[in-house]
Amino acid sequence: MKRIYILFLIFIVSPGYSLLAQAKKDIPGPLQDSLVLMRKELVFLKNQNIIITARLDSLLLHLTIKEEEKHEENYLQKLLEEANQLGAREKEEEEDLSKKFHSGVRQQQGLNPNVSLGGDFFSAISSSKNNYISEPGDVSYGNNGFFMREVELSLVAPLDPFTRGKTFISITKEKISIEEAYMEWLNLPLNMNLKIGIFYAEFGPLNRYHDHALPQFDRPRALVNLFSNKGLGGTGVASTFMLPEVIFADASTFDIAIVNGTNTVDTFSFNNEGLLYIGQFKNYYDISRSSYIEFRLSGVTGKNHSVGDNRSYVGSLGVTYKWAPIGREKYRTIDWRTELLYSYRKENTGNITSKGFYSTLQNKLNARFWIGGRIGYSEMPYDPGQYEWDYSVNIDFWQSEFVFTRIQYQYNQRNKYYSGTLLPDDHSLIIQVNWAMGPHKHEAY
Repeated sequence: MKRIYILFLIFIVSPGYSLLAQAKKDIPGPLQDSLVLMRKELVFLKNQNIIITARLDSLLLHLTIKEEEKHEENYLQKLLEEANQLGAREKEEEEDLSKKFHSGVRQQQGLNPNVSLGGDFFSAISSSKNNYISEPGDVSYGNNGFFMREVELSLVAPLDPFTRGKTFISITKEKISIEEAYMEWLNLPLNMNLKIGIFYAEFGPLNRYHDHALPQFDRPRALVNLFSNKGLGGTGVASTFMLPEVIFADASTFDIAIVNGTNTVDTFSFNNEGLLYIGQFKNYYDISRSSYIEFRLSGVTGKNHSVGDNRSYVGSLGVTYKWAPIGREKYRTIDWRTELLYSYRKENTGNITSKGFYSTLQNKLNARFWIGGRIGYSEMPYDPGQYEWDYSVNIDFWQSEFVFTRIQYQYNQRNKYYSGTLLPDDHSLIIQVNWAMGPHKHEAY
């Protein structure tokens, strides 16, 4: 109100002040002094008005800032209260889950394993018409036709914090069989894991791979001629030990397994009678942040097919090198594996030694395409005078991580007999389509 009064006074007096100034010369002395005094008072009142106006503006700004700060403080307090309520609720849920687990009660979803179904389809054409080469069996997957090599059902689940279970069921046109089915105890004393069931043994760089996850369509002939295309494994028990640090090595493991071997014909190293004893020592080295190299020394012994208690021994030296540049592993990777094999077979007619090797290389060109190749040589474990060379080149197109298509050219040069007939050399072209439904993709095992 005082501010309005002062403004009104200035508004009324200012015009009169101008008129008085103009008539200043005609006004007597005493009256002039009064006017000068009034003028000074008006100037003083004007300055006071400016000061009061500034103070009022400052007070109004201060009140506005206080109101905004109070609003922000209330908003932050509300957020803090909501966060505390949420944290308390999560803690209650964790305590509730912990109580349920320790009481032995599990939710229904926790009881269900990860279930996947994969398909491995291929078509192949070969220059050879020999049935031993073209018909599916222990040596060949098939040629000159369309084939469903396998439909694989996968079930994987942690059983509890100390064990896990894996089962892979193979379904083909001829039969349904268990490819692998085992349980593992994890983190036991002595840095040990223990496995029981049906499984592929730790032996060399590729033996643990299922067919659909191989770097080429088929297994190297050096492995097939020793163990068949079923791989080395069976029903038994296995253990893995993480060893103390060895000089220069970043990690070292020792694997042992005792299994009943798979049933194969007498042209391979072992029969299905008695036990197979398998061991492997592995050293892992980091070369750089983007690459590593791995060495494996493996061995297996068991009864062979000859009459009597005769045994075969197979030793292996495997090397794996992988380069995957940090941040660009989606687009560039080089994966190289090689294995040298030596076989010693006791026979009633004398001892037989044979050797073989393979080397496979994969190069990732971009996010979708891989190019690969393999060369291999194998002497027959029953007659080193008979041998086989295999060469292959393949291009893989990954439509996604669940679907890929492969085109592979392969040439096999043979000097081996079957049923008294010398098997011919052959060229073959293979188109493979592989897919997976569910979380189980095409990884190694």
